[in-house]
Amino acid sequence: MVWPPDAASEPPLYGTEAMARRIDIGGRYLNIACLGHGPPTVILDHGLGGSSRDWRHVQRGLASTTRVCSYDRAGYGHSDLGPGPRTSSRIASELRTLLDRAEIPAPYILAGHSFGGYNMRAFANLFPDETTGLVLVDSPHEEQADRFFQIEAMRRLDPYGSLQYLWNSEILGSLSAIDLKPFARLLDARSASMQAIFSEITGFAESSRELRSYSSPNKIPVVVIAHGRRVVAGGTLSDQLEDQWLSLQKDLASRFKHHRFIVAEHSGHTIPLEQPDLVIDAIKRLILDHRP
Repeated sequence: MVWPPDAASEPPLYGTEAMARRIDIGGRYLNIACLGHGPPTVILDHGLGGSSRDWRHVQRGLASTTRVCSYDRAGYGHSDLGPGPRTSSRIASELRTLLDRAEIPAPYILAGHSFGGYNMRAFANLFPDETTGLVLVDSPHEEQADRFFQIEAMRRLDPYGSLQYLWNSEILGSLSAIDLKPFARLLDARSASMQAIFSEITGFAESSRELRSYSSPNKIPVVVIAHGRRVVAGGTLSDQLEDQWLSLQKDLASRFKHHRFIVAEHSGHTIPLEQPDLVIDAIKRLILDHRP
């Protein structure tokens, strides 16, 4: 997770070459920036605590090939806060409205990093006829949180399940209702971004339930890209977490009939920033498969 800076103090997302717009989706505005021309349009969704800027290298790298658009989810970057609950199905529906109001027609290749992958999976299931490809970049598995509390090292650290209770309780939900301005100042982030982060964390369990209820869209080709460089410092818990992550990433890929599984050997979690060319190449292959 990368805490977002105050968007008001940031320079334009991609300079003058990008067509950034704030689009009214029903009394509030979402920011979207597009580069390039031609179908299919690639749509990019960022991770928890990030922004559309996280995709800047990938977006620029694809602009000579097709139209590619990144956007700020509600509360992030230059976008207004959105109503709750902040689950992936709601976020996907808001994205669909944004694309319609911005006059960005299907078909779409969807790419989501981390929690953005949750949202793109929801979009692909809600709007399968508009989706022609899906790229999941180090996106969590819907069993990720539950499995975390079951690994041996975690059971030793939390034998009474106190942390799991906190995760599954309504305590997290209360965080999004408190005054987050002091925390935002401490972390050099907008209070809106902080509220968006806590709201998405609060809705994460429900987003996971939503994804469990969906069937895999077998007609849509999928690429799953997992990090290859250790994310958490060494130790038994770290080793078990990394093993679990890789196993679940492989399971996620296997759920789709037409899939590729790639390990970003030189990246931690922020693959779009650390190995953008790997993501660009994966998306370009889907574009070539789509075009006659």
